[in-house]
Amino acid sequence: MKNISSKILLVIMVVAMAFYACKKSFLEKKPVGALDEATLSTEKGVNAILIGAYAMLDGHYGSFGVIGNEWGSGGSNFVFGSMAGGEANRGSSPGDQAGNMVPEIRHEGTSTSGSLNDRWRAIYEGVKRTNTVLQVLEKATGISDATKKNITGQARFLRAWYHFNARITWGKVPYLDEKTDADLAAGVIPGVPNDKEIWPNIIADVKYAYDNLPVAQDAVGRVNKWVAGALYGKVLMFSKDYATAKTVLQDVVTNGGIQVASINGGALRKFGLLPNYADNFNVSTENSQESVFAFQTSAQDNAGARNGNWGDQLNFPANGGIGGAGFFCPTYFFTNQFKTDALGVPVAAPQNTSVLDPAGQAGLTQYAGNVDVRLDWTVGRNQVPFHDWGTYKTDWQRDVTAGPFMGKKSVIRQSQVGAYHDASIWFSAGGNALNMPLIRFSDVLLLLAEAEIEAPGGSLVNAFNLINQVRTRAANTPAVVFPAAVGVPKTAPYTVPFASQAAARTALRLERLLELGMEGGRFFDLVRWGVAQTELNSFYNYEAALPYQSQGDLNNPKAQYAGATRDYYDLPQKQIDLSNGTLK
Repeated sequence: MKNISSKILLVIMVVAMAFYACKKSFLEKKPVGALDEATLSTEKGVNAILIGAYAMLDGHYGSFGVIGNEWGSGGSNFVFGSMAGGEANRGSSPGDQAGNMVPEIRHEGTSTSGSLNDRWRAIYEGVKRTNTVLQVLEKATGISDATKKNITGQARFLRAWYHFNARITWGKVPYLDEKTDADLAAGVIPGVPNDKEIWPNIIADVKYAYDNLPVAQDAVGRVNKWVAGALYGKVLMFSKDYATAKTVLQDVVTNGGIQVASINGGALRKFGLLPNYADNFNVSTENSQESVFAFQTSAQDNAGARNGNWGDQLNFPANGGIGGAGFFCPTYFFTNQFKTDALGVPVAAPQNTSVLDPAGQAGLTQYAGNVDVRLDWTVGRNQVPFHDWGTYKTDWQRDVTAGPFMGKKSVIRQSQVGAYHDASIWFSAGGNALNMPLIRFSDVLLLLAEAEIEAPGGSLVNAFNLINQVRTRAANTPAVVFPAAVGVPKTAPYTVPFASQAAARTALRLERLLELGMEGGRFFDLVRWGVAQTELNSFYNYEAALPYQSQGDLNNPKAQYAGATRDYYDLPQKQIDLSNGTLK
């Protein structure tokens, strides 16, 4: 087990079920090999259940019935956040996962979507596991008050995280605390309605974690006060309490870090940006100062690759010789945003017919101007080295309607295959031990910059400096070397201060796309900014007109975003049916 969040499938299955199973006696005899409540009600037992709660961060627990559908439940939100935000096409071959992904990309999904049901099941399984921790902890003996507070803080943080993801996905959703969950399991209540706003509940949980968790933990992967602060600030930004968010996020930026007793003598490692942007997506440099919160993965651990990035095994360079599914292909609209001008700052109007790879399409020409350095650490494109796999080639496409690009952030290096690759599952690329980033420090910096822009009394100067911290790191990141015919890497911080709040907003929102693109957050950002309809129709109008999309997912008929009614996904019909009429 690589760290605290790695999943040991058998242990999790036993622990997750045992607490409920042991509530009813079986002729007063304990079955051989079973765990009873007394066994679980110890510090070791409670921690085992807590590990199971962490384990749901990747959205995977066994098979949900149809292998592949569970990709929709992936903790990275690649379907509902990135694909649905205009960053990526579905990819693969015609029809492959079309029913689970295309409706979400077009924002025409219905309550019968398999991917939505899988996401719901994964999120509320995570909620249930956190509530089980709290239920067992209440009855546990021999645990110090400090340890109980620590475990409670971690469980409530995780419960906040799972409910946060439910809230941004569906809007009105039920909130389940440990008492409600117990009443539901016992049949005391028929279901939990979704008729109330749950932001206050989420805030209460994560604020408790921020106020009560210690700075030091005993293992990498366990959340501490500062990780809780980062999520607290993020939740406050989504719920539009910008003033409180600014205070909390500034505390995290000024004081936050990770402290693990067994690392560096237990000293606090302050949060900070890595010198090299690419190191955020390298298994050799994970759990760095920039990794605030991540799902901890492992491979070659006799778990059949189920502890790897199962839900995010979406692609792999074909010329590497170990195959890949060919999903999650960046769009032209997304890659165009990485164009920079002579100064190294974003161009004003990037969406035109001069593109980063025409791929033989009529009417398109090769863009050979400047590009943001982060482009080629985010996107695989023709004639450009793909990590150490060799030069990326666009002559292998399972579906030409996916475009010529490939996502790069979730792919390990060729030199890492021997140690971090697991060929136990259906395609030869298998699972890998590259952590799934959930909150990076650059995200925290940009959220703080946004709070400075939006909060009463905020400072555009501070926002300018925070955004430039992120851009300066990008500028100093070693560029991928590629032929001048396909562009010149050039990134620089802004030199002219923001003249207005509107100008600052524009810069901030674009910076989040460039820095955090393909990491599952774009659509949710567009919704909270109130610009989803405008931005996604611009994407549809541009992308659907390109020749490669003539038979693609965005045409026949051309997709259009209907408006605010599509800002949240439909509740899964299966869950409505199971709710005894409580979900609406």
